[in-house]
Order: sequence, then structure tokens, then C-alpha cells
Amino acid sequence: MVREVSATAYRPKLPADDWAAIEEYVRSVIHRVEPEVVYSARELYPAVTQLVHFTRTSSAPVEDDVVFDPVHIGRFINHHLASYNRASRNTIRARLRRVSETLLGDGAAGKFKALGKADASRPYVRAELAVLDAWAWQQRTIERRTSAGALLALGLGAGLTGAEIIAARTSDITDDGTSVSVHGAASRTVPLLPEWTARMRERTDFIGSDGWVFRAEQRGGNVNLITDFASRKGPTVQLQARRMRATWLAHHLETGTPLKQLLRVAGLRSAEALDRVLPFVDE
Repeated sequence: MVREVSATAYRPKLPADDWAAIEEYVRSVIHRVEPEVVYSARELYPAVTQLVHFTRTSSAPVEDDVVFDPVHIGRFINHHLASYNRASRNTIRARLRRVSETLLGDGAAGKFKALGKADASRPYVRAELAVLDAWAWQQRTIERRTSAGALLALGLGAGLTGAEIIAARTSDITDDGTSVSVHGAASRTVPLLPEWTARMRERTDFIGSDGWVFRAEQRGGNVNLITDFASRKGPTVQLQARRMRATWLAHHLETGTPLKQLLRVAGLRSAEALDRVLPFVDE
């Protein structure tokens, strides 16, 4: 027996125009797969809707073999849902996997990879940094290229948190790109590591004296801004603000930055906050 949700029952938290553009396809997918899977329509709708919306906003075709391709689902889970906890990501992934297998056949099953177990506090290694750097340079427009460069400069060069990166204005950057002023509860001035100042100057030269350092068209306060940016033709290495900050902290610990100075520029109140990074720091 098919467990149906009425045509009017499900309404996602999306702008009306966005939902109107994908509603027919989403409902078609649920109608086709629900009799074949263990999940109810009520359980499938949120996962399928998020994936289809992600696909559409990525300018990819909204077609079964694209939307439910295992590689595409993996990118959606690892990048777009990076802020979700592991249990939630596993739940969504399991439901989308069953939908994929139903629509694309059993051959799709072998293409799914287990979610990575990388600790969010594990610094990026040199090879991963090279991938991120190449990704930033390969962006197709000057807005995206300088924005990606500024994102890496603020994360890897100044150790800012995700929220601090999103809130940064070009007026917070010194003219020579060597430091950034952070406002709020952990207000401070952070010197950029020298290798990132050129990227920062490129961004401020492009934006001008008063604009957003990251994503010129943003309105501020979007906590998913970094995830959304990195999920669209993102790097093969998962880009996370927390791992960039961990990389920056590990660099300062390994190069002997005095502890009190590091705590001050990192906006930390005690050295206990460094405990998660210390296991990855070279002796």
C-alpha cells in the first residue's frame, strides 16, 4: 500500500518562487519511488527537496541521472550540509541513496562512498592546501576568484571563524592587506600570514573601501554562505572554516608564537580551546 502525502500537505521552507520551480519534479520523484523504498513520503520530501533545490541553484539540469547521481549526492552531503551533525547527514544520505538506487538501478549503489571521518579540528596538509589554492585561482569570474582568495586569506591567513569571515568588511582590512580588525564579542586585530596578503589586497582593490570581503552581493548574517559558495563547483577537498582556523592555529603553535599572543589574536579566552588542535601539531 502506498503511503501518500496529499498534494497540498508538504510545503518546504523555501522562497515561493523556488518551490514553484521544483515542486512538480519533487512530487513526481516521491510518487515514483515511495512504493519501492522503506521510507514514507513524509520522510522523503525534505531530503529530496533540499537536493533538488541545491541542484537547481547549482545551474545543473534537474533530471534523474543528474540530481540522483551518487557523486552529485556526495557533493551535496559533504559541502552543502557540512554544518549538519553527522547523524543528520547520515539520515539524509541514506534516504537519498535509496531514491538513487530506485531511479538509477542497482549500479548506483556501488558508487556511494562512506562519509569521511575527518575531524573538523584536523589541519589541512600541504597537498590539500594546494588543492584549495588552485580551486580559488580557477574561479571563472573576478568576483568569485577574489572572493575565494579572500575566503582562504581570512581562514588560513588570519584564522577567523566562519561567522567572522562572513561579517568582515573591506574597511576592516589595512591598506596593505596585512591585518584585519574583528568586531563583536571577540574584537581584536589579527595580522595575516605574509603569504596571504597579496590575495587580500587583490580583493580589497576589486571591492573598494567599504564592501563585503567575502561575497560582494551578500546581505550579511547568512550562516550558510561559505557552504553554499563552496558547494557550487567546489574543491575536491572539503572546505570548512573550522579546518582553516585549525590550520592557522597549528601553524602558529609550530612556529613558536607566544601563547598569550596567540590567544589574543585568535580571540580565545583560555589555552584549553587549543586542546583539539594539539594532537595534530608537530613536536
